[in-house]
Amino acid sequence: MPRVQPFTRASKGDVSTHVLVTSLEEVYEEAVSKLHEVNERPGRYGFKLATGLIHKVSISIALRPVGPSALAILVEELARLGAKVILHLDTALALSPSLAIGDVVLATAAIKGDGVSKAYAPIEVPAIPDYTLLRHIQQSLEIHNIKTLTGVVWSMDMFYASEQVLEQGVKKYGKIAVALDMDTASLFTVAMSKKLMAASVLVIESSLPKGVERGSLLLEEEREELRRKVLDALGQLIQPILESLTLHVEKMKSLQSMRAGTGHGKGFNSGF
Repeated sequence: MPRVQPFTRASKGDVSTHVLVTSLEEVYEEAVSKLHEVNERPGRYGFKLATGLIHKVSISIALRPVGPSALAILVEELARLGAKVILHLDTALALSPSLAIGDVVLATAAIKGDGVSKAYAPIEVPAIPDYTLLRHIQQSLEIHNIKTLTGVVWSMDMFYASEQVLEQGVKKYGKIAVALDMDTASLFTVAMSKKLMAASVLVIESSLPKGVERGSLLLEEEREELRRKVLDALGQLIQPILESLTLHVEKMKSLQSMRAGTGHGKGFNSGF
């Protein structure tokens, strides 16, 4: 394994055990601003990595290019550098008419419509999160009075999917999946292959039933009202999510100590 990773340009010691991952520059910058004693690693080709302290606990924030291939590259490099927990915060297209712009979805599973997840594991292998981590995040958001919906997500490679592709997908998955994204299936599958804990938190930025096209978050002039709604929802999530990660670090350290005391093995290696 190279000492410095090719895309993140990070080395051992640059990464916490717990990493918040996003493709959104606004989320990355806001999350990094919450950290103290920040060490930032400007990577290559759209990858960035920053590690700092929240309540004296080390947390990393990683920015990546859009798409499941880029996410897989990032998770691979993070795993090599000692990461154990990956929390993905990004956006999605609503398939369910009950979802509004700005709603928060916690993915309980992902349908493998992308190529990456099928390359890492047979399609029969489910793409699922670590449910203890998912429940921990859900409880943390509930404490901050942030309403969430849990449900299955359909992941596919295309951001701009044709109407025909979407119609066919909705016919197949519409009664199962509540939202569509690009990355959750690959996140869960790659994390599983690397024995990492992973969860995906998605903010609805567009809606198929309501006719709001994908990319509204990026259109500053044409869709300013929707853009602001999505950014506000993302902004409200960042501090609670960072705090939940610090609590999870402490929980894992405590679990490790208990296991060491009872002679039940090494347990979780917190890296501290």
